[in-house]
Amino acid sequence: MIAVELHLRDAFLAALMLTGTIDAAEQAVSEAIAASGCDFAMDEMLVATAKCAIQIDDEGLRRAEIPSSLPPELQRLFLFSSIGRRCLVLRMLMGLTLENICGILNLHRDEVDGALCRALSDLAGVQSALASE
Repeated sequence: MIAVELHLRDAFLAALMLTGTIDAAEQAVSEAIAASGCDFAMDEMLVATAKCAIQIDDEGLRRAEIPSSLPPELQRLFLFSSIGRRCLVLRMLMGLTLENICGILNLHRDEVDGALCRALSDLAGVQSALASE
């Protein structure tokens, strides 16, 4: 049961990073659970949560905010473009494959690679600017 709780926590945090609001993150996890049913693998749950979170964000139901409950390192991700933040969260934080990311975001591999490279470069720039302050 503890493993399930940890995976749900991870799914919620990923949804929070993708949507920017607690309500939208809760909605994404709930929808993913409803879509997955009782017999779901944890990896499938993460992918389903990411898909739901992206759909909620795309529908514009909620405006992405910088959740104050997140550590400053994660709050900085909200300074990036939506696609850059999505790519970073899906690849670096959730550990999804490029193929899964392409399917979730409906982008070609080179588009995902480019957005991820730009976001990582921007992240390095933010870190450098903070270190020099």
